[in-house]
Amino acid sequence: MTGILLGGGFGTRLAPITKIVNKHILPVFDRPMIYYPLQTLIDSGVTKIIVICGKPFDKQIKTIIEHFPNKDQIEYSFVTQPDPLGMADAIKRCKQIVRNDNIIVIAGDNIYGKDFKEEVDHFKEGAMSFLRKVSDPQRFGVPVFEDGKLINIEEKPSNPQTNWVVTGPHFFDSNVFKHIKRLKPSARGELEITDLNNLYLKQGLFSLKKRRDYWTDTGTFEALFLASLKIRRMRFK
Repeated sequence: MTGILLGGGFGTRLAPITKIVNKHILPVFDRPMIYYPLQTLIDSGVTKIIVICGKPFDKQIKTIIEHFPNKDQIEYSFVTQPDPLGMADAIKRCKQIVRNDNIIVIAGDNIYGKDFKEEVDHFKEGAMSFLRKVSDPQRFGVPVFEDGKLINIEEKPSNPQTNWVVTGPHFFDSNVFKHIKRLKPSARGELEITDLNNLYLKQGLFSLKKRRDYWTDTGTFEALFLASLKIRRMRFK
């Protein structure tokens, strides 16, 4: 399985700092943000990793990865996404390196309290993401159920029907590149991961797994601060 680590984007929620620095190298306690999901991939048994970089600070990501203390445990390469056109667009750019492998896609600003080794070991086909309970579901893709059956994932709904949201990492089989060709840009001009998941769902090949371990998206100042406190407590408990 190939890991795709997303390190692009403009990080607008962390402006004005992100006017001069890539958000993924900002410190979460004593380590750069992107080191946490990278270590999660390694702990999950993924050693072939593609790091997505985005302008204008792609060199910063490449430099920080070169200084990752466990880089000798992985085979890594870099792919540039010139504009932040969505997670599915980032995946599409990795086709030549991934080839016929299955993939696990993880955001560079997400921190997890537990690895995904079991899922990596057993994933065979289709697509899989994770359900987590949050206080602000309108920021995420939200599952829509009918008679207890998952029928759709709604992207950033104004009136979500549940506090359980679809989060990463996202698993896809080798057919993912064929499905991405069918996607059309959303109103935001992006190829959405939600639309990609919905394509698999319509084929009966998408599954969601509930997780209750620690997880955070550190893309805001509040989340960045709270994550640093959490990591410090975990490190010195």
